[in-house]
Amino acid sequence: MPDPRRHRLKTALGIVVSVAVACLAGYVLYRTFQRISLADVLRNMREVPGERLLLAAACAAGAFATLAAYEVAVVRYVKHCIGRARPVMTALIAFPVGHALGQAVLSGSALRYRMYAPAGFSAMEIGATVLLCGLPYALAFGLLLDIALVFGAGQLAPLFRIPGEWLAALGCIGLAKDAGYLLLVRLRKAPIRLGGWAVNLPSPRMTGLQLVVGLMDICLIAAVLYLMLPESAQISFLPFVAVYLASILVGVLSHVPAGLGVLESMLLLLLPHVPPEQLLAAVLMYRVIYEVVPLVVALAVWGAYELLAEDGARLRLLRPGAGARPPTLP
Repeated sequence: MPDPRRHRLKTALGIVVSVAVACLAGYVLYRTFQRISLADVLRNMREVPGERLLLAAACAAGAFATLAAYEVAVVRYVKHCIGRARPVMTALIAFPVGHALGQAVLSGSALRYRMYAPAGFSAMEIGATVLLCGLPYALAFGLLLDIALVFGAGQLAPLFRIPGEWLAALGCIGLAKDAGYLLLVRLRKAPIRLGGWAVNLPSPRMTGLQLVVGLMDICLIAAVLYLMLPESAQISFLPFVAVYLASILVGVLSHVPAGLGVLESMLLLLLPHVPPEQLLAAVLMYRVIYEVVPLVVALAVWGAYELLAEDGARLRLLRPGAGARPPTLP
């Protein structure tokens, strides 16, 4: 089959899967709201204890602080020390905006190019930074899901409607895959060829840092939603992480920005014993704490940067002859 035809087939298949997942999510939410009212959801949101809200907010802040500290380490690993302020600011902008748009790699690339090109980064260095910043989540996602399947198989079997032995076997296969990647990083020194690209694997030390950062990030994010769950959920944290990651994975496959509607639908399907009005209230509070508030902060930081920084948009436009000079590329 010619390559263009295969590419068109993959594109069409991806669109069909995305539309199917989005339609299924919409149908689940439609059926759910036929049984409950929005007033019930809002009432349950107001009943969340204040100490839980504060603890969930602290978990969200800890997740973004972890990512910001990691961004500083990545910048030093890729190029050199350019200070901490720019990488921290970039992380606080790129991660919330990328999550909200649902195209974290694309938006993260554009935002990091905007922030790091004035600091002397080349296009290749920016690409390496984007790749390294995305690896912790990808590595920890698979590792956490595999661990949860192995050690939480008994509690997950009725939720996933799959025998616990099969779930444990899938988790063991996944852990073997994770161990294989770590062994590859340890032993392989030559670049890996991907089409016309040659990609160097991170060092073992950097890979260990990525796993620690990714595990902290996902556990803190999952804790935000876990803290919002009602007492009726009756699920321990590790099995809940598997439910959460499975719901996030379906949201990613749907290409819906922030998995809006898809995350809610998957949780309704996987946690049928939780009253739907309480579960939807928990997810809405999670979105406010982890998505809405950080996005508002990110846009405020970005706007302040463009207004006040020496290489911000306002000062560049006001600089004499700024419009006459052609743009410089790294």
